[in-house]
Amino acid sequence: MSFDDLFENRNIAAEKLKSCIRDQGYTKVSFAEKAGISRPTLNKLIAGTIDSKSTFDRHFQKVLRTLNMSVDEFMLFTSNRCAPIEAVFSENAPADHEMNDTAKKQYSLLLDVLDLCAIYY
Repeated sequence: MSFDDLFENRNIAAEKLKSCIRDQGYTKVSFAEKAGISRPTLNKLIAGTIDSKSTFDRHFQKVLRTLNMSVDEFMLFTSNRCAPIEAVFSENAPADHEMNDTAKKQYSLLLDVLDLCAIYY
């Protein structure tokens, strides 16, 4: 497979790139910095919206170098992540248990953080 094939299949490459970044533990910001590309350019690669072949090739070479993968390895990549966990809970609390005000505030903040993560990932 060649860069021409990557460009022609940039929507598939975009999904694989998103999985590679996530599976290797990078954030978009940290990966863009390590690859030497701007965050907006990385966003365009992940969205599959770069229409210029030369721009795509130049940036995707940096991406593959950072991931330490060839084009073939990249296109054969499959994520080893499981489906996201929707909820984890325990039912071992006493039936009449109520959270104190501090715990309620912390729980609310945690839910806000999870909402922000859902927006960016």
